[in-house]
Amino acid sequence: MDLGLKGKVALIAAASRGLGRAVAEELAAEGVALVLCARGAEALNETREVLVRNTGADVLALTADVGEAGDVWRVVNAGLKEFGRIDILVNNAGGPPAGRFESLSREQWDAATRLTLYSAIELTRNVLPGMRERRWGAS
Repeated sequence: MDLGLKGKVALIAAASRGLGRAVAEELAAEGVALVLCARGAEALNETREVLVRNTGADVLALTADVGEAGDVWRVVNAGLKEFGRIDILVNNAGGPPAGRFESLSREQWDAATRLTLYSAIELTRNVLPGMRERRWGAS
């Protein structure tokens, strides 16, 4: 399927597995250059290698924790330095640990909510100015 995204640049958080990796695979197949980040270096590097081998996509992979504002800034700036812009932002982060709803504590839910909410805020805060300037972007 041609989504008309060839030549765009996407930043995908938590991209080493699961939903983030699936989105990365689809966008790479569409001809999108990728800025990927995840906490686990080994899985992230394996994902990068597979994407490059299977699609030929340009992929910048950075180990980072999107729960940390400094890491978000570092990833966005590395992507801007490498590709000159970020056109697409895929806000993605982990939730609470796996388990039954009733077994998770209030603290676990609070941590998951903070991670999901604040990572999306920081990522968007960092890429939105460029998207507005170019009058094109997707988040």
